[in-house]
Amino acid sequence: MASRKFARDRHQPQGEWVQTSNLESVVGIPFRKEAVKHFSRAVSEAERKGLFYGLRLVQEPDNPHDTNAIVVIGFAEIKGWFRRVTRDWQIGYVPAELAEEIGRDLVAQRIPIAAELYSIYEGRDEFFDVKFFVLAPPGNGVKARMKHS
Repeated sequence: MASRKFARDRHQPQGEWVQTSNLESVVGIPFRKEAVKHFSRAVSEAERKGLFYGLRLVQEPDNPHDTNAIVVIGFAEIKGWFRRVTRDWQIGYVPAELAEEIGRDLVAQRIPIAAELYSIYEGRDEFFDVKFFVLAPPGNGVKARMKHS
């Protein structure tokens, strides 16, 4: 299979959001290759059919390796015979250093976070790179967050 880049519709969750991180790659994808593959196929299909897809961030404070861990959940609408359903896949994590910053700067202040899927790159031998931005409400963008750090 030739490599391809897709999922660039930049779906954001409802509400007003600003980018509070630089463009990042989901980490841990090689450990969740099957989930990422299914998510990737579902996104490709959703994109073709004009359905909704994206990413959600979920804190994982009980993670035994990192109490700041933030799980990245990929989701996509799938059109069934009679209705649309949304499927979820855990595809990896926010990079540890960024998760620590987000935890300190936003989560500890009870500021909500979200994610915006930027793109999915699928290369040879089932290599995947999922790029995203962490989002926060207005007033918590990258520059504002860096001033307060």
